[in-house]
Amino acid sequence: MSFSLNAQQAEKTSTPNWVTPISFTEKKDSEDEGAYKYLLLDYQDNLIKKEQFVHYVFKILNSDGIQEMSDISASFDPEYQKIEFHKAQVVRDGEIIDKLKKSFINTFQRETNLERSLYDGSLTSVINLSDIRVGDIIEYSYSIKGFNPINEGNYSNLVYEEYTVPVNRIYNRILTNSDNAITFKTLNDANEPKVITTTLGKEYTWDNISGDYVTYDSNTPYWYNSQKRISVSTFNNWESVVELMTPYYKFPKEHLKNPITIDDELDSKQDVIIKLIRFVQDDIRYLGFESGIGAFKPTQPELVLDRRYGDCKDKSLLLATLLQNQGVSSFPILVNTKSNENLEKFLPSHLLFDHCIVYFEHGGQEYFVDPTISNQGGNLSNLYTPDYKNGLLLKEGSTELKKIPTSSNARVRIVEDIIVDKIGGDAKFEVKTEYYGSRADNTRAYFKNNKEESINKEYLNFYSSLYPSILSSDKVTYVDDSRPWENIFTTNEYYKIENLWSTIENDETLYFDTNSLVLDGFISYTNTLDREMPYSAGVPFSFTQITRILLPEPWSLNIEDINIDNDYYRFSKSINQTGNMITLNYEYELKEAVIPAEDAKSFIKEHDDLRDNIGLQLTYGANESESGLSWLSILIMLVSISLGIFFAIKIYKNYNPKKNIEASLSGQEFGGWLIFPLIGLVLTPIVLIFTIFQNGYFDKSIWDGFEYAGYENAKMLEVYLGFELFYNFAFLTFAVLTIILFVQKRTSAPKMMIIFYACNLSITLIESFIMNQFAIPDSTATTDIFKAIISTAIWIPYFLNSERVKNTFVNTYKSTASETEELQLTNTI
Repeated sequence: MSFSLNAQQAEKTSTPNWVTPISFTEKKDSEDEGAYKYLLLDYQDNLIKKEQFVHYVFKILNSDGIQEMSDISASFDPEYQKIEFHKAQVVRDGEIIDKLKKSFINTFQRETNLERSLYDGSLTSVINLSDIRVGDIIEYSYSIKGFNPINEGNYSNLVYEEYTVPVNRIYNRILTNSDNAITFKTLNDANEPKVITTTLGKEYTWDNISGDYVTYDSNTPYWYNSQKRISVSTFNNWESVVELMTPYYKFPKEHLKNPITIDDELDSKQDVIIKLIRFVQDDIRYLGFESGIGAFKPTQPELVLDRRYGDCKDKSLLLATLLQNQGVSSFPILVNTKSNENLEKFLPSHLLFDHCIVYFEHGGQEYFVDPTISNQGGNLSNLYTPDYKNGLLLKEGSTELKKIPTSSNARVRIVEDIIVDKIGGDAKFEVKTEYYGSRADNTRAYFKNNKEESINKEYLNFYSSLYPSILSSDKVTYVDDSRPWENIFTTNEYYKIENLWSTIENDETLYFDTNSLVLDGFISYTNTLDREMPYSAGVPFSFTQITRILLPEPWSLNIEDINIDNDYYRFSKSINQTGNMITLNYEYELKEAVIPAEDAKSFIKEHDDLRDNIGLQLTYGANESESGLSWLSILIMLVSISLGIFFAIKIYKNYNPKKNIEASLSGQEFGGWLIFPLIGLVLTPIVLIFTIFQNGYFDKSIWDGFEYAGYENAKMLEVYLGFELFYNFAFLTFAVLTIILFVQKRTSAPKMMIIFYACNLSITLIESFIMNQFAIPDSTATTDIFKAIISTAIWIPYFLNSERVKNTFVNTYKSTASETEELQLTNTI
């Protein structure tokens, strides 16, 4: 956004007489590369007159340089400054062309921080140079008159002797007197100044013609600076800075109207503090007008509360005031978001700070909170504050910088479930993700600031790189009920993966891949060559993921676990197999935000290797699907059936309990409740046969699967499988025998039915116990046990006590055989 203003706010004048003229030289060297090159950077500050003189000379090297450098611009704050241009000329083939005399100065209000909701009120004056050609040397100078009145005569600066581009000459001069005595501190082996006393005052000059410059390696920390610099200040200590700033941060004498509802019976002091923090963070809009003294002086809290907006200073003073009103000791604290790691190296100055947060005390502990962060969660134990390192507490008596503890509690936990319906088929894919700490804050803000449709689309696209045929089966949902306490933000995703399996070319082998895409993104670091500067790995965090894959049959896997733990990170990957379930466990922790230069290359190489090992590919070959019959199963079946028939014949002929004396000779007809157990009995052989063949007892791969799946007690499981197969066929024979006895109304039928129900319950309980001991999941175990118990509880007493049963089952083997002979004789006659 820009607004054109009156051009008279910028003037054309001659160079002030206090300025030392500095010439430039054009060096012919191999470094004349790029679009343009600086020949001179000349900065001269007059603390006595409160003026700043700026003088630039640069050479245009190509057409891009013409496009980029044909405009001269300078910014100033009209509230306390004015600007004067002294020179704008072009040197071409040794001839000087004056561009200032005929140029028009355009002055605009350009809000360069508008995207940050900050209006600084600064103006920018621009001179458009015409007829600029390759090879031209452009020289211009201007002065800005006036220092911010907030300084109250104080001055501070960072004098640079090196930049990130080559400069033929860098000249810095500070002119002062005894009323503005300065101190300086050299950084990164910068040069000491030349100090002389003249009729104008005391001069400090740095004149660098080395042409040295700094090229930063990729991914250096934002605070890292290896350039030669000099910290200059008129402040003697931090206490004097506090004395300058605290009068502007005075608390109102009267209490502010409480903006939150407090339940005296339910709300603890911590609850009240959290409510006030959330109110200022979420309900006070971040917006600032920072022109002139307003760049350093906050707006009064009562006005901020009334208008419901403010910048970082305004929100911090408001929150500190509200906390003070509740008896909580609280004060604003100034911080630096860009050079915080170097703050202690600089000389004291209020100009070093670009942000303001809040410090408070509660329960004997110190806390720090940034009131400009919206959508934040967590109680005081889980409150996240960015790593600002140090701050200046605006409290009377503060004499030094205050350490701000690191509160990085970023954590992510993911549980994925992939349920494969069949080999070569589709899969159901569900994901549950829990975000903790700052990760929860960021995700909460994302969900609040985006539409549901775009969120669903973005989440789906995220997985499409791994599963191209993935479809959403339901919308992405979230749960945010722990925001006031632990600060956990949970998302749930639901998908269907069609055509999960792929085929290897010229092969019948099927396969599908799974991967931790989130972790892969977290540890995807930009490659680097040998470097001399530290590497920024990001904010420390921890990550956990569990991926459960439910397959239609046991699998053959032989993969070793990975465990790495060093000074910078920790990583582990393990795979567990239980029956048809494969479980992948990932854990990762980034311990350090910055990796030393000498270890950066190996750090990145190791993470590239980790990314290659995160995933898992499951393959299914043609030989696996043609595993053949298990002759052991056939042998067990034949033995079971043979023994079953043998004992069935014995029981059929020899087991004849006495019948009820009062019952009729032929017994009652089937009826009443007796019909129901008969139906269940008749269905039992059908269910058993279906179960036997559905479970694949005769497939050799089932027997081999225990060994391949990595069970510690594979042999015991094979024994159990053999017993289960033997029992099923034995029980099948028993069920057929019981049906015959039941239909023939044999006196043995009630006893056989009692044994039938007792065996069913016993085997169900034994099977469930064994499954549990081997940690084999059985989703129907509880239901099966419940059904068996109910059946046993109903029908065993029925067959023991029912008069209908006693009067129905009255035949014995001999009577049945006689009836059969009579029937045969009648048919013959």
